[in-house]
Amino acid sequence: MNLSDLKKGEKGIIKGYINDNFPIKLLELGILPGVKFEIIFVSIFYDLLCIVYDQSCLALRKKEAENILIEYIKN
Repeated sequence: MNLSDLKKGEKGIIKGYINDNFPIKLLELGILPGVKFEIIFVSIFYDLLCIVYDQSCLALRKKEAENILIEYIKN
């Protein structure tokens, strides 16, 4: 499952990445395997989503979110 598959209010744990085209800046911001997060915003056309993790907030484009593998956590 990818991060882009989730809806507002859903939670997960980052498990890894699909390919090496993942921006290094996101790794520097803490988007690392094992991090728990929650989706707090999804744009109308699903091109932008916002996650909260480790007391931080980050907006991601759908293309970036599709590259992040996650484990879904049921609420």
